[in-house]
Amino acid sequence: MKKVLVALAALLLVYLVITYLISERVLDTPNRSLEESYRIGTERWGLNLDSLRAALPPPEEVNITSPVGGLTQRGWLYRQDSSRCGIIMAHGYNDNRMSMIKYTPYFDRCGCDLLLYDHRGFGESDEAYASGGVNEAKDLLAAHAWFGAETGLPGDRIAWLGESWGAATVLLAAAEGTTNLAFVVAESPFADWHSAITERGVREYGPILSVLSPGTFQWVNFRGGVPYASASPVEAADKIAVPVLLFHSRADTLTAPEQSDRIAERIRSDLLTYHALEWGAWHAHNVVWRPQAYVALLENFVQQKAPGFCP
Repeated sequence: MKKVLVALAALLLVYLVITYLISERVLDTPNRSLEESYRIGTERWGLNLDSLRAALPPPEEVNITSPVGGLTQRGWLYRQDSSRCGIIMAHGYNDNRMSMIKYTPYFDRCGCDLLLYDHRGFGESDEAYASGGVNEAKDLLAAHAWFGAETGLPGDRIAWLGESWGAATVLLAAAEGTTNLAFVVAESPFADWHSAITERGVREYGPILSVLSPGTFQWVNFRGGVPYASASPVEAADKIAVPVLLFHSRADTLTAPEQSDRIAERIRSDLLTYHALEWGAWHAHNVVWRPQAYVALLENFVQQKAPGFCP
């Protein structure tokens, strides 16, 4: 009996060590530099980022203080000579604000001020554990308040656009219902943090990850200080009370399109416009595959759901 107990204790210890190490990967925020994102955008995806940036007003380097931990988030503010609207853009995982330049042309033509910032732990913002969008949503709400005060724009003249990790963030923040807002654009979000991690992990490590997942996320709760179950756009979706434009590629192999399907089922039908696109685009790259068609869908949504936002 003693040998059995010793063996079980040893197995438990091994399980705890392995799941702790996996939790480090979940909580860690890979710090890709702005220069690396620029290189990937231009060389891998063929984006003319120099041309896109040259078309914008000169960027101002800005710092925004987070209400969670007081850390500093860094970004670019693009001011129009006479702003009529504003857009805040939230980037995806393992990336930074540079990756959001590809979304700027339409909103620049609308005469919008633009805020592109790095999430906590990413780019040039202060180091922090990831929280699946929970703390990131609080950061976004703080950025929204800062942006409104800085530009003088009322809340109903400001919209949010998020990609992947950032898409989950904008949905969670919108569900808080504490901010006046024009609309939200969510490109390729995950339904919840747990399923997003597990989905990718099973592809990378095989079915064994399903056994390791419970212990891993208990470590995530303990070490990150945020209940992982609250990082769930699908659970928050029915609380959203502003128009939502949701995109997902049917060819997405990183975050399954069914994750957006689940979110779409929970958002009020009168507020939702959902495009599950058959363009063959990689994860969160619909705008890269067919930029003109993408902008046409975006423009149609704005005209229908937020008339007057883009005169």
